[in-house]
Formats: sequence, C-alpha cells, structure tokens
Amino acid sequence: MPVFKAYIQIIRKNAPLLLMYLGIVVGLAVMMTIFNAQSPQTGFSGSQVRTAIFNDDEKAGSALVAGLADYLAQTAEIIDLADDPQKIRDALFFGEVSYILRVPDGFSELLHLKGPAAVAKLERMAAPDSTTALYMDMLVNKYLSTVRLYQAGLPEATDNEIARLALANLAISTPVELSGQTSFPGSYENIVYYFNYLAYALLSILILGVSTCMITFNGLDLKRRNLCSPVSIRSLNLQILAGNLTFSFGSWLVMILVSLILYRGAMLTGTGFWLALNSFAFMLVGLCLSLLIGYTLKSRNAQAAVANVLTLGTSFIAGVFVPQELLGHSVLQIARFTPTYWFVRANVAIGGLDTFDWSSLGDIRLAILIQLGFAGIFLAAATVLVYRKRQVAA
Repeated sequence: MPVFKAYIQIIRKNAPLLLMYLGIVVGLAVMMTIFNAQSPQTGFSGSQVRTAIFNDDEKAGSALVAGLADYLAQTAEIIDLADDPQKIRDALFFGEVSYILRVPDGFSELLHLKGPAAVAKLERMAAPDSTTALYMDMLVNKYLSTVRLYQAGLPEATDNEIARLALANLAISTPVELSGQTSFPGSYENIVYYFNYLAYALLSILILGVSTCMITFNGLDLKRRNLCSPVSIRSLNLQILAGNLTFSFGSWLVMILVSLILYRGAMLTGTGFWLALNSFAFMLVGLCLSLLIGYTLKSRNAQAAVANVLTLGTSFIAGVFVPQELLGHSVLQIARFTPTYWFVRANVAIGGLDTFDWSSLGDIRLAILIQLGFAGIFLAAATVLVYRKRQVAA
C-alpha cells in the first residue's frame, strides 16, 4: 500500500505541530482539574472591603454618623488605624486597608440641611482606579439617601430614630441566585469541560493533518503522476480513505485515552460513554470538514489561517471557552449553524443527566444527529469538488 505509507509519512512529518494541539487540550484539562471547583457557584455574597473610618465631627456622638459606621461595618471589615497621615498612606500602599473614609467637622448638621448632597464633603482615600472604592461609595450613598428619605417623611423624628429606621430598612436583603447555569451531578463538571475543550483541539488536529495530506495528494502534478501509475484510481482513493480514517480515529482515540487517565471514574459510567459517543460523531464532522478544506485549498500557506479562524471562531461563539449560558442570544443564534454548538450542547446535557433512558436522551440524540447532518453536508460538498478536480486533471 504505497499511497497509505506515503500518507503516514506526511503525518509523521507534521507530528510536532499536531502534538502541540494535543498538549493544549491536556494542559487545559489538568489546569481545570486543579483549579476548577467541584460545584458551581449559584449564590452571591458581598465583598468584605478592609475599611478605616475617622470621625472628625464635633458632634462625635451623632446617631446618624454612628449609623453610617454601623452600616459599613455590616458589609466591610473595619480596621483600627492610627490617625497619622504617614501611617494612613503606608497602610493604603501596603494593602492593609483598601478604603479610608473621614467624616469632616460639621457633617451631621450639613446632613440635615443638604441630605445626600453632603456626601461631597466626605473625604475618601483609595487606590487609583479601585473598584472597591466605587463599591464603598455606593454603600455610603445608599445609607445617606435612605436617611434623607426618612428625614423628609418624618420631620419630627430624632436622629436616633432615623438612624434606627434607616439601618432596619437597609438590613432587608434579597437572596440572589444565578440562573441558567447547568449543575452537574457527582464529579462530572471537569470531564464535561474537558470534552468541550476537545472540540478545539480535535478539530485543529484533524484540519491540519487531513487537509495537509489532501493538499499534497491533490497537487496537479502529483495527481497526474498517480493517474499514470499502475495503482488504480479506486485503490488510490481507498488507501487515502484508509489513511484519513486511521489518522482521525487515532487522534480521537488518543484523546479518549487521556480522558480515561484523568477521569477514570467518570469515564467508566453512562456519562463517559455518551460523551465519548458524542465526541466520535464530532470526529466524523471534523474529518468531513477537513476533506472539504483539503479539496478547496491549493496552498498550505492559507491552511493555518483557515484552521485558526474555523477552530477559534467556532469555539468562542459556540461555548467551548465561554459557557453558552453566558453568551448573548444573537451570538447563540449564529452559533446554531456550526456543529461545535451542538457538540457542546450535547456535552452539557449529558453531564447534567443522572439516568440515561430513551426519553431523557432525546435532546442528546437530536444534537448528535445534527452533527452527523453537518458531516453529510461537508462530505457531499467535498465529493462534488473531487469530481470537478478529476475533470481538470484529466
């Protein structure tokens, strides 16, 4: 099988580049296993900002100022700091505090006169472009606005009553839960992300490997030489097909073996079986797409550019690098026209299942069939190009 041997030699020549993409997905999987939390975050908790408060108001016992300090203490970590300019700057520089608030003299009276507008008189210090400063400013404005509302609605109320009512009002909180995130039972989160990243690596390897061989064999001079050789066209095509299938199946099998090493427990379950089956369908898509690219391109100079655009572009819009629930509606509508979208969607659906019966696998079967449909379209287009190029060569 001289043609098949030549195919293998071409693959060996490009082995370093192909191994680089395999290393990418393995590296991402390892980092994901180390750093990724086992359970998704579905709640929200406020940040505890290290804050220092200095009260220079002559009415140091003002209930409104004391209420402000009490409110900030509920949402920030109050740090005792000496009232010395040098020590304050050092504490801010070394990160001992992130936000410093100084209440000026006469602030309590100004608060009665101007309400929330008095916030302009407060002296604040924070690191340049600090997001924590914006967060603390928001809390201060929120408290002063609430105080002003009670002052306007209850003009006869004392400062103690207003501070108490404002703190009681601000103590009311609304539980926040992140919706739209898929939760994975057991320890399946990491393996789902591994197979999502596999879309980028596997598609890159197949496009670079298969299309390189097809560009080589479809060169006009080499193709005319093959037509004159004693090897029949049928045998030539069968040997090239055998090379494509061997390389594609081998690339897929290597990544499955890596997943068995990293996630042995999860792979030996129904979840692992369906993830592997879904990736096998995507491998067929990548093979057919690579054939189409190989028959379309005439030069290897454009090969890397096409591979990067297709793999990175589809990965970003289809949910490989960014979860689909975080992508915009218009982006997902465009991504639906790519097989990568349905591959990722099937992975997420498989990872979220506890049981695998005929009814629960409906969406997964549909996603796999759609991927096979893409493969059929790419193969049909590649077949048309084969006949056109054969006529040119003849």
